[in-house]
Amino acid sequence: MSVTVFDHTQTPQLLDAELARGGEGAVYPLAHRHDILVKLYHPNKLSLDGAELQAKIEAMIAVKQDFIDDALSWPLLSVFDDKRQWQGYAMKRANGVPMTNLAHACLYTKYFPQLDRSGLVKILLNYLDAVERLHSKGIFIGDFNLNNAMCHPADLSVTLIDCDSVQFSAKGRVFPCCVGSPDLTPVEHLGRAFKDIQRNRESDCFSLAIILFKCLMLGRHPYDIVGGADPVGNMRQGNFPYGRGARGLPPGHWYNIWSHMPFRLKNLFIQVFTEGVRTPAARPDLPDWRDALQVYLKEMRKGWHETAIKPAHPKSSEHRGNSKSQVSVAFSH
Repeated sequence: MSVTVFDHTQTPQLLDAELARGGEGAVYPLAHRHDILVKLYHPNKLSLDGAELQAKIEAMIAVKQDFIDDALSWPLLSVFDDKRQWQGYAMKRANGVPMTNLAHACLYTKYFPQLDRSGLVKILLNYLDAVERLHSKGIFIGDFNLNNAMCHPADLSVTLIDCDSVQFSAKGRVFPCCVGSPDLTPVEHLGRAFKDIQRNRESDCFSLAIILFKCLMLGRHPYDIVGGADPVGNMRQGNFPYGRGARGLPPGHWYNIWSHMPFRLKNLFIQVFTEGVRTPAARPDLPDWRDALQVYLKEMRKGWHETAIKPAHPKSSEHRGNSKSQVSVAFSH
């Protein structure tokens, strides 16, 4: 069944077949322009939160000129039904595939068949740039979800979608991020309703660190300990098995990947997932991650690190010994 929506001038627009569906709504391409998508909220969501949603989306649309770029799929205009009732919004369609397929031990070979670790790091640097676009405007993501980031396998570009979920402020009013996942939420926010949480740079940077870790470690959660508690329970305890001593580090690909990771990058993960669990000020910021990833990329170009997504073997002690002087030079950059 075809669906027709209307803009604020009551100009009708026919929608094509449903493209995707989530807990809040469904997404459709315009019938005559597949580069534009329309998100229609479910009726129950509109009955509960319609007025708040409309106020937030309209406030975001009012500043859309600041966010029309390839890194964000920002709300562009509101859409209504034939009775002039607000239903959702239109946005630019993002190219690529969800980054969930990147952080997966098998799916990355299907969607990113030519990818090596240098390409992976380039994707993460582009992801950091997209996050910084929001942080620079005082906007926080809150709901860090790899399904909400699209990556193009050809040019490794990244676009953030579902921007309506971010924490956004306008004219003294804060519109919260009302969704999230406990295993990607910092401990200071666990156990509270997401709508009552005030996100900030430090809370975003904790969730961001989990995303970076999962992408580099083929989907492995930093607190997902073999034979231990669930990730949220381990997170509350700051029980990070990849830390100093590496007790409980999973064997196989994950062990090999971690062993080949540069010291600077590993140290940031250890810092955020141990001390940074309960001390937000100890969490690395976006510039810290960008610097470590850029150094990692430079060192891979020089042949100092394994570039395979799945290294066949752990890093040997001989390799570590031979690269000490190189590492010290790289860290001075």
